[in-house]
Amino acid sequence: MAAFVKSATNEMPPRLFCVLVAAVIFFPAAVICAGASSPHDAAFWKAIKEANFAVPAAESAGQLALELPALAASTDPAVRDGCGYEILAAWVYRDHLLSAEQLEALRLKLLPGMTAHLGELENETIFGRSFSALYLSILAAEDLRHPFLSPPAFRKTLDLALESYAREKDLRGYVPGKGWAHATAHVADLLKFLGRSPHLSREEQKLIVNAIAQRCRSAGSVFAHGEDARMAAALLSIAERKDCDVEVFRSWCENLGAEFDELWKSADLNLQAYGSVRLQSDVLVHLMAKIAARNDATVPKDLRERIGTTVSKVD
Repeated sequence: MAAFVKSATNEMPPRLFCVLVAAVIFFPAAVICAGASSPHDAAFWKAIKEANFAVPAAESAGQLALELPALAASTDPAVRDGCGYEILAAWVYRDHLLSAEQLEALRLKLLPGMTAHLGELENETIFGRSFSALYLSILAAEDLRHPFLSPPAFRKTLDLALESYAREKDLRGYVPGKGWAHATAHVADLLKFLGRSPHLSREEQKLIVNAIAQRCRSAGSVFAHGEDARMAAALLSIAERKDCDVEVFRSWCENLGAEFDELWKSADLNLQAYGSVRLQSDVLVHLMAKIAARNDATVPKDLRERIGTTVSKVD
């Protein structure tokens, strides 16, 4: 996959890397989000993609971008992923076509989608929630290069991401015929970039780490669609910070060790508890691999050793 932009600190979410090489597949679909539809149809957005994301003559990128949140809820992956996500990534992250004011207006338009019908089980509303988070991850990545988020705006975005992890019950990865739901992964993508922000406090670091740990505990089974690696990427953003709160990782490791010991105190294995331990371990294994791939000392040595010891114990 080819990326618009590639850097050691601000890589885009994985879906961006298919933008210039993905085949264009068009399925006519009604696009509905939070009760509103985009004024332009799928053919309009498809034409923009085919034109290397050039803004149509007499149109404004800032105005058109405000229509893109409606595409997030489409059950058609060619509209939701292929047009909505890729156009937004090109206009915001590749070409920087939106002003700070326009980016903020877009953020406000996307936020309600993250919690629409939150808590419902396995219906089509998952796409709006999941892709609202993914679209917001593009804005959060852009903020790292060209800051536009105020402290209150940053905190509201973070709060909704954390709420999503606490309350989302639809944990499906790939849905046949409708493509990726992937809410756990997409919220992790958003947390990855929020985790690098200068706005993030040490207390908020704890909130992110604890939210990921709890998402693992509450999932009920291991993830099979790469969610664990995406959560690990969000954790790496925290672990690499100069002001990293190492204690929150130590606390997680201690609790995981205790949960592992508890598994074997009964003759009958608690399968849900076992799955929770396995998923937490899987995320930490991915985190270790990402730290090792960095081949530098950005993550404190004692933290690396503590994670390694914990993973060795529960493996």
